[in-house]
Amino acid sequence: MNSDGKMSPNKLKRDLAAGKVCLGATITMENPVVAEILSHIGLDWLWIEMEHSVTSDGGVHAMLQATNGADTSTMVRVPWNDKTMIKRVLDAGPDGIIIPLVNSAAEAEAAVSAIKYPPLGERGAGLARAQCYGLAMEDYMKRANDEVMITLMIEHVQAVENIEAILKVKGVDSVMVGALDLSGSMGILGQTTDPRVEAAIQKVLAASKKANIPCGIITVAPEQANERIKQGFTHIIMGIDVLYLVGGVTGALKQIVRPGGGK
Repeated sequence: MNSDGKMSPNKLKRDLAAGKVCLGATITMENPVVAEILSHIGLDWLWIEMEHSVTSDGGVHAMLQATNGADTSTMVRVPWNDKTMIKRVLDAGPDGIIIPLVNSAAEAEAAVSAIKYPPLGERGAGLARAQCYGLAMEDYMKRANDEVMITLMIEHVQAVENIEAILKVKGVDSVMVGALDLSGSMGILGQTTDPRVEAAIQKVLAASKKANIPCGIITVAPEQANERIKQGFTHIIMGIDVLYLVGGVTGALKQIVRPGGGK
């Protein structure tokens, strides 16, 4: 959203469609200051997390307000593929929505329908931040179906099995692999480097390339991000706010020498 409160062209959607690599970070803390800082630090996009956090609708609203006028695109992962939850978040005005645990083409179609205005979907029309509280209602409703990005999480073995059908659903702009939950669905929760998990990840990537749909993944270290970029992933989460905080403090503590030689 631009500094006037109106919808900006979706930079992330356009960059990914052009094959560019887009780097992002996940925000799990409900804090507009964190969102504001990260929106001005050089990242391409922010993932505001609602599924695995205590972030409320009001918190999402405040964090999106904090990014007004920034060049960084905003995506919100809703708690579930539920049209009421999706509608409330959409009206807060993010650049896109991330839908968790999409396992079939039918579930992908339901997500697209919840995000698109008629006649392409069933999203209800309201007056909120997305529409500049009515000041830009007509403009927003004309452009939202084209501009709001739809990303589906592929994080279950069923989704991997159905990936070709999911990618054929009209309106899906990108998919994102969730390796942690994927490992859990395979009975090896947390073993994200297991060859079976990696084979499933590569199957999703290969299908996405074939369908010409951008594919993203979560990493937590620069070397991981670099490796995934070499493989062909185009939108990368390169870190998470809490891990940046923990890593910064613990890293500093290890370098400080206390009196007496201790750390």
